[in-house]
Amino acid sequence: MATLQNIRNRSGLLLAVIGIAMLAFILGDLLKSTNSGGGNVNVGKVLGDDIPIIVFQQKVDQGIENWKTQNPQAVLDQSTIAQIRGQVWDQYVRDLVMNNEFKQLGVDISDQEWIDRISGANVHPQVSEIPLFADPNTGIFDGNRALQYLQNFDQDITGESRSVWLRFEEYLINLIKNTKYNALLAKAMFVTSEEARIDFNSYNKSAKFNYVAIPFSSIDDSTIEVTEDDLEDYYSDHKTEYTQEASKDVDFVVYNVVPSSEDDAITKQEITDLAVDFEDYEDYELMARRNSDNTNSRFVYSKENELQDPNWQGLFHSDKGSVFGPYLINTGTYRIAKLAEVEYRPDSLEVRHILIKPKETVSLDSANRRVDALKLAIESGRDFGALAKENSEHQPSAIKRGELGWFKEENLTNEFGALFNEVCFSANKGELLVVTSVLGVHLIEVTRMSRKVKKVKIAYIDRKVEPSTETFNSYYNQAAKFAGKLINEGLDFDTLVLAENLLKRSDKKVGVNKQSIVGVPNSRDMVRWVNTAEVGSVSEVFQFDNLYVVAYLTKEYKEGIIEFEDVQDQIKALVIKEKKFLQITKSISSLDLSLIAK
Repeated sequence: MATLQNIRNRSGLLLAVIGIAMLAFILGDLLKSTNSGGGNVNVGKVLGDDIPIIVFQQKVDQGIENWKTQNPQAVLDQSTIAQIRGQVWDQYVRDLVMNNEFKQLGVDISDQEWIDRISGANVHPQVSEIPLFADPNTGIFDGNRALQYLQNFDQDITGESRSVWLRFEEYLINLIKNTKYNALLAKAMFVTSEEARIDFNSYNKSAKFNYVAIPFSSIDDSTIEVTEDDLEDYYSDHKTEYTQEASKDVDFVVYNVVPSSEDDAITKQEITDLAVDFEDYEDYELMARRNSDNTNSRFVYSKENELQDPNWQGLFHSDKGSVFGPYLINTGTYRIAKLAEVEYRPDSLEVRHILIKPKETVSLDSANRRVDALKLAIESGRDFGALAKENSEHQPSAIKRGELGWFKEENLTNEFGALFNEVCFSANKGELLVVTSVLGVHLIEVTRMSRKVKKVKIAYIDRKVEPSTETFNSYYNQAAKFAGKLINEGLDFDTLVLAENLLKRSDKKVGVNKQSIVGVPNSRDMVRWVNTAEVGSVSEVFQFDNLYVVAYLTKEYKEGIIEFEDVQDQIKALVIKEKKFLQITKSISSLDLSLIAK
């Protein structure tokens, strides 16, 4: 019972400690601190122990690598990095807190239990679902294969197998411990007879009553007199309701760096020069990849009425290889377009296929051999539909004897990839073809096709007009001069903003845990400055992407009770309500409900 009582006492500890730990100066500031403080910088404190920045940063680096592995095509920006840091920190704090709980309560896993969970009769579900540990003949988990893997992974000279398993092992041990901990909590909880009675009555008893609602708005605010003493008395009685974390107010100006007319002219000339090479260069896709700022562009065959850019109408009737442009597709982006291919292709076609997927136990070569065998069987007279139903691993079509239905150009690309689409629309009716996609190896047959029409493939290169180094320097000098006038000449911030016709922006109550300043993305450095500078300080010139920022610290809020002046207006509204309540109560005190309603 003592152990169960300990669990009850600590059940709220996890959230409390995480909340306290988040008050540490964390996440975005970490690496910068190492430049000035040597190797003993801490990221925060959990359960009284300092967390070294180097340990935390290693976990962040691992989190970033995991993200890159899971999102190979995505761009890792500062916002995503900040999100990863936050997730890593939350998980790290949880792990530290829970490990402390496990130690206090004696929650652990013995060696024998561990062997049983990874290879014995009580194997953990997440281990039993690993395909590598399944019997290739039956598909059922085989504990001997799991043990054999553990005995042999050191043969991988790269060390990757050991590294992957150790990460999985750490995850699984924590999962098992958490399951035990949650089971203890569940066993420690029970419903008292009084709780049961109240719960029963809440569902089985009912009551009827009459009431009259008298809104506070029935009395005009102007008729209520509120004195300074009223406000101070209310504040004194309710001080504990008005607390705050430490924070500061900041005013700032932003210089948004935009390309100059010279930058525009240079970009236009560069892409004009590029158009000559684009016309002559045969590998248009390679040239586009190397020179275009648009990384998401796809070049597809289209009919005249399907062209994605209205400026390409003239190209459709031009000679193959013709180049059009440069021209603006939107503000700040120039494009050149080339008529890369001209073909007569079906407008749409009907396709069926058989898919064989590579797996842990089936290599890509094995999948190709199976598809070749199926192709040979069909050519020898076997029924395509029957073999698709028996063998295809694309379930939506397998149950329909491999039929995918009718497709237009690009619809197949969206589902199976560009190569699959190209093979189908280049094939002859009834021809059996083999193609590999992201899903696996396909045996394809085009069963019907519409009449062929003229289609063209237009390749294009986009160039964005970006600010040059000289343009950035020009905007930086403006920001630096503004800061210099504040610091060296002692000018008033608001006065200087007005004199230079700038827009003053503000952010209120900026605390240490805020990720960025309102309206300024990726501005954690500025948050850090706000929380270390003194009121009246002028910042250095910050750069955030294409923005230069100069900030001025206007006010500081101490942790604890909020000052009376900062909540006076809020309190006045509450005092008015309180006085209205007393006035209404007094006016109806001698009346019964029916008279009040009347």
